[in-house]
Amino acid sequence: MTTNAYPLLQKVNTPSDLRTMSRSDLKALSDELRAYVLDSVSKTGGHLSSNLGTVELTIALHHVFNTPYDRVVWDVGHQTYPHKILTGRRDRMHTLRQLDGISGFPLRSESEYDTFGVGHSSTSISAALGMAMAAKRKGEERRAIAVIGDGALTAGSAF
Repeated sequence: MTTNAYPLLQKVNTPSDLRTMSRSDLKALSDELRAYVLDSVSKTGGHLSSNLGTVELTIALHHVFNTPYDRVVWDVGHQTYPHKILTGRRDRMHTLRQLDGISGFPLRSESEYDTFGVGHSSTSISAALGMAMAAKRKGEERRAIAVIGDGALTAGSAF
């Protein structure tokens, strides 16, 4: 899939690229990213609505925090397609959930931006807390952000 129809998205290869963009460009980027997710998932299959719902959140997280140094822990892994697109995997989205393609969930071996391998397990809070405590013990000024929602909120680990 060509990204020529997505001029702002084409400029984003890592989250650091987002940090140089103006707020108006970020808003326009969210429209392009949403369209790109829709186009990608219509070809590969996957979770559509949950990813359309995390576009602005994903842009904001990567714009505000210094990822991958700051760690974003996704609990609902099937909401991470925008995250994958903004963290260097945009050109591989056509392989999403395909044999030898990129995973439909965060996968630590796939990207340094995938800080925790997860599906839908209600473990983001405890994982992010562990990462934050480890960073504090090491004297690192690193943040850990838990993104939890959907059915993960009803699981015992979230309580």
